[in-house]
Amino acid sequence: MKISEKIKRKVGHTMLVAFIGLCIVIVVNFLPTLNPETAGMSMIEGKWINVYYEREATAAMDTFCYADGEVERIARKLGFREKQAVNVYIYDAQKTMQMKKYGFIGPMLHLDWYIGDNIGTNVILTSPANPGPAHTYDDNKYAVLHEIVHAYISVMNPGIRLWLTEGCALYLANGAPIADEDLPYMKYPSFAETRTANPVRFANCGGYSFAYDYIEFLDKEYGWDKVVKLLETEDYEKVLGKDERGIYNEWIESLNDRAKRN
Repeated sequence: MKISEKIKRKVGHTMLVAFIGLCIVIVVNFLPTLNPETAGMSMIEGKWINVYYEREATAAMDTFCYADGEVERIARKLGFREKQAVNVYIYDAQKTMQMKKYGFIGPMLHLDWYIGDNIGTNVILTSPANPGPAHTYDDNKYAVLHEIVHAYISVMNPGIRLWLTEGCALYLANGAPIADEDLPYMKYPSFAETRTANPVRFANCGGYSFAYDYIEFLDKEYGWDKVVKLLETEDYEKVLGKDERGIYNEWIESLNDRAKRN
């Protein structure tokens, strides 16, 4: 019995030490995410956004001029009449941007395609001057507007679902409609897939094409004012007069109608 108790205590102590060690590793890993700024960043103040950058000043200014000229249109479209606390942080290295989202482990995930994101009202972006192996200068430059849409929507509704915020960012910034002639060859997302919070599942179900189409459908059928209200509340019945599945069924029917024309 005594030996057994000693073993139990030793195992319990070992597990406690391992748990504490794991907690320390997790905390240390996420230290880079606590502040989006890096040492020595400079700032460009605009009418609708502020841009912070490291050494690649020319690329930062180019990105700023593009974004600040477009954000007013988007902000007003979403119902804003004045500047919000939306800031863009541009990092010279892709690994720095990834660490600002996922911590020190970010660069180890080998996400070559991952060059920008938003964390609430903060947009993080890899500098167009060093776009990474999977993108070009213009890819990174124009991606900023997509992320700024997310940032402004997060002011309206911090917990908004992926399908709605991605669809709106695509619709207002850098998406494109699905050609009717392509629809017969495409697999439509299921209702469950339109409600996923998993970015990988979203991408795999064609979300970057279909979410744009979904928002476009709502805009044409119910009007943009209703779309904005839906972004704010996600209350389908109150805003659109039908539950979410009913709207989904209407949208799928519209896709089928378009597909039959070809």
